[in-house]
Amino acid sequence: MINVRFLIFSLFFSGGRTLFEGDECTLQNNGERGKCISVHECQSAKKLLESKKMPQNCGFNRETVLVCCPLVQSSDSKLVGVKSNEMCQRYHEQRILLGVEYEEEENLNEFSHMAAIGFSDGNKTLWLCGGSAISEKFILTAAHCTYSKDYGPPKIVRLGELDLNTTNDGANRQDLSIAQIYTHPSYKLLSRYHDIALIKLKTPIDFITYVKPACLHVTKNIPSNYSLEAIGWDKTDFLGNSSGHLLRVTLNLVDHSKCAEKFPKNEFRLKNGIIEEFHICAGDSSGKDTCPGDSGGPLQYLHESTWETVAYFVVAGVSSFGRGCGLKDSVGVYTRVSSYIGWIENTVWN
Repeated sequence: MINVRFLIFSLFFSGGRTLFEGDECTLQNNGERGKCISVHECQSAKKLLESKKMPQNCGFNRETVLVCCPLVQSSDSKLVGVKSNEMCQRYHEQRILLGVEYEEEENLNEFSHMAAIGFSDGNKTLWLCGGSAISEKFILTAAHCTYSKDYGPPKIVRLGELDLNTTNDGANRQDLSIAQIYTHPSYKLLSRYHDIALIKLKTPIDFITYVKPACLHVTKNIPSNYSLEAIGWDKTDFLGNSSGHLLRVTLNLVDHSKCAEKFPKNEFRLKNGIIEEFHICAGDSSGKDTCPGDSGGPLQYLHESTWETVAYFVVAGVSSFGRGCGLKDSVGVYTRVSSYIGWIENTVWN
């Protein structure tokens, strides 16, 4: 049974922002959307109290304590990821023609979900980051890619591109304006945590042969039988020139403890060091790695075709940061997508 007097006293002194019953709220620990309701109606709040933890308060309605209750409550946590998988199947379902399985023709652009994120200097577009199309109107990228101190927020997203420096590569480009940017609520500028964002486009993507969305990896563990790779348009090594052509690199997962040694705690950007729940580390002993300008792009694997779906890419991580690139034993750090599925689903598919 809930000790309401104790709860009221604790919440009163917790300094939370006052909201009203029925108001929308954001859960500070994971960025998921919630609603302010009575603590008695919120199963996840009850479970927190049972384990002697305080739920996030909204305020009071007379003598009733209001808490920020997740739209998908903890008792239904198994539902998180269901929408992502459902949409993945819908986007990539096999088409049956005259009783014969019909797969799409081979893509000119193999990575048909890859997006270039463009900033304006007033005269031309600068393609400074990458991203992944995950629905008709949303691009998944890194939070630090949503603002440049020199150029402000990005203005445009390009899909269906192969080479940013030429127009005769046969690509079928789509340049789409940005309507809104959602950075994860827990992200802080220059922080190495929660470096994930969603870009909403003003008009829907035209899903044609050369442009298709990627799917999302919804569980923590990445199957060992899949080969991971990262893709991007930027430098081929730390001091090299920018590559206008879309490049790929095959990577191996790096053990958490080894990664933590390479990226020790830093009071400014990495206060708690590498956190396995939020980070994926990947690299290669020969120096394969992502480089500056690849930020926001996917760490992905290819899911082979089945009788239900054509082959498609699954995004497990979002390129976040590293130390150099193309150097021996270099390691890149990626935001772990599976830890943010609830927030992504609530934002993209609501």
